[in-house]
Amino acid sequence: MLREIDLRLLVPHPEQTNHMDPELLVKLRRHIEQAGRYEPLTVRPHPSEKGKFQVINGHNRLRVLRALGHKSANCVVWDIDDEQTRVCLATLNQLSGDDVPERRSLLVETLLDGRSVEELSALLPDRKSYLAELERLTRLELDDLVPSEPAEGSASEVLVILDFMLDEAAAKEVNLALDLIVSARDGAATRGQALQLLGRFYLAHCRPPVGELTRGTS
Repeated sequence: MLREIDLRLLVPHPEQTNHMDPELLVKLRRHIEQAGRYEPLTVRPHPSEKGKFQVINGHNRLRVLRALGHKSANCVVWDIDDEQTRVCLATLNQLSGDDVPERRSLLVETLLDGRSVEELSALLPDRKSYLAELERLTRLELDDLVPSEPAEGSASEVLVILDFMLDEAAAKEVNLALDLIVSARDGAATRGQALQLLGRFYLAHCRPPVGELTRGTS
């Protein structure tokens, strides 16, 4: 059912995972500002706040409409439960913008509770191998992930966490490179292994002479 709803009554869904690139957000704002037209938001009656509506699809459009000073928005109202809403969040919101990986993993993990990998792969755009790996990880106990003692006769492997920050443009380039490597290996490689492959390639083909590496550090 299509209706016009006061923006003050629209509440973003707390589990929405989508983030639109600032450049795309500017283009979306320019389009709405110039044309005055946009795809209606998809909402449902809020499950706990009477008289309000929870946004399922259109969080970025809602941000733009508020920034432009609009008082209301065209919305399609769906009467769906929490489980159906999560499926919609995991599908509709991937059509534009990018998912925040951590939030999407939590959303998919919730959907896996009570569904098989086969059932969920028929509903979501995610690779079946990704869903299967996520299901495997959710079923592991802490001792399986971090054994209290190394197995007898096996060498212990120390895992190191690398922590660094990049600006948005650089982060997009790095993420794209890692995604391409993982995809080229049919999802068999982790992002950590993909980063290691990038490092190996640089050391093998792009490393400058030792003098250039040490220049300016003394």
